[in-house]
Amino acid sequence: MDIRAKDLIGVGIASLLLFPIVFFAILLATGTAKLEVGGMDEATKKKIAGYLERSTPEQQAQDHEQSKLFEANRELEARLEEEKRLLQEEAARLELLKLEVSQNLAQINRNREEIDKRVGESQVLSDLKVEELAQIFAGMKPLEAAPILMNLDDVSIARIIKRVPDTRVQGKLLAAIGALNTKKASAVTKILGWKEKGL
Repeated sequence: MDIRAKDLIGVGIASLLLFPIVFFAILLATGTAKLEVGGMDEATKKKIAGYLERSTPEQQAQDHEQSKLFEANRELEARLEEEKRLLQEEAARLELLKLEVSQNLAQINRNREEIDKRVGESQVLSDLKVEELAQIFAGMKPLEAAPILMNLDDVSIARIIKRVPDTRVQGKLLAAIGALNTKKASAVTKILGWKEKGL
């Protein structure tokens, strides 16, 4: 039997072309595939009609708009999440600041109490010093004491003179101050009269 190459090629091509037909016939014979002739059921028609309707330009424009809206909603949601995160961070920072302010106020109150305490101690010491100075100036001649007293402020002069035990010495000290500066003597006299209880 003499087979030529041309015949072999022909048989190969025929086999390739006939294979799908033979394969489909086997599937039909075994019941794996079914061949139906006739119309489609209503559900399938509706599905196909729905797909075909979506391909209209109006439906494509609606799909495009819905896609844009969906993207805009996603961006808005992301922005809202970021703002929520920032607000939570800000709330936490404000809580820390509130705590810090509360601690600072407590420290300020402690400092104020300490200052009040020291001022009170200073006032006692100041009163003791005023008393000592009053004793010293009472023992000096008024003309010698007046130039020294002139270097102090009016309230301090009044406090010292008020503590001098002898009223005659008080008058002489005021007279000596008046001889040097009448305005200062007048101011001290007013303080002695108006603020007598505070001195």
